[in-house]
Amino acid sequence: MTDNGFEGYKPLWTFPPNRDEDSKDGDSLFGVYGSPVVGEDLVYVSAINGVLYAIDRETGTIGSTGWKQPRGQAEDDRPTLVAGPALDLESNVVVVGSEDGGLYAFDAKTGEPRDGFPFRAEDKIWSTPVIQDGVIYFGSHDKHVYAVSLADGTLKWKFLTGGVVAGRPLLFRDMVIAGSFDKKLYAINIKDGSKVWEFLGENWFWAGAVANGRTIFAPSMDGNVYALDRGGNLSWKYDLESPIVSRPVLVPRGLVVAARYGKISLLDTSLNDMGLQRSRNPLSLRGDPEILAPLSVLDESVFVAAEDNTVRRIEVRAGLAPMWCFDTESENGQCS
Repeated sequence: MTDNGFEGYKPLWTFPPNRDEDSKDGDSLFGVYGSPVVGEDLVYVSAINGVLYAIDRETGTIGSTGWKQPRGQAEDDRPTLVAGPALDLESNVVVVGSEDGGLYAFDAKTGEPRDGFPFRAEDKIWSTPVIQDGVIYFGSHDKHVYAVSLADGTLKWKFLTGGVVAGRPLLFRDMVIAGSFDKKLYAINIKDGSKVWEFLGENWFWAGAVANGRTIFAPSMDGNVYALDRGGNLSWKYDLESPIVSRPVLVPRGLVVAARYGKISLLDTSLNDMGLQRSRNPLSLRGDPEILAPLSVLDESVFVAAEDNTVRRIEVRAGLAPMWCFDTESENGQCS
């Protein structure tokens, strides 16, 4: 975790403190695909070693306040966790999907499993869940989008698409917006799971869509960001000329999108026909590292985690201004 001040970064803690200590416990946290979730006292991280960690946000340790699940299970027996966790503060529950097709739910403070879970999909769950009004929404490799009760793990509805659903769903007004590997973006009635509309792109919809009050912004593996109104009608599209796997973020000045091979763009979100002028001063990262993880945002700063083991803070002004770069593999944290 870092201090994200204007002058640079200051590491507060690292988890695990070192890899040797972590491996003694039978855990090797060597990869995290989804974004951590920060709660009041704990930070929740799902790792590809199959463990969901609840880390004390002050000390960066499990300690006496944190926990991890599963407990006492050998690493070789644990399915990978690709999906990020989702936290519901009102019910004090954290949920995560697994490659074994299970949607698991735990008490957010103690880590105790919740009754009625895991819920079982028919294939892997790479989709990070979204929770609203006591319902969990997520997709699966079995081509379905699911709505599951947070209270007891029962199915409320499921919707069949034509391909894998790997991205995090977007809840937009009275709809669930989900992309599929069948090249379509779907709008699903949030109450009964019926189809409202579908939109066809030119390649997979992998990264989850985002929205402001009136427009849905859906990135695709075809390199385009599609801007759609609530009826699924295309307002505009912009081609970044590279597949988009990372979920974009909205900032006061527009939409920040990371193309797969190291290019960051700030797009004007207005509905005007702007052509190439929609992109403002794109930024290419040194070495063109792959960007697969979702972007994160705080105020007017965007944080980019890349496959070259770096995390960058970029401030969004009239364009994109790099502020600092942290190398997770370097002893001093400095980027080369």
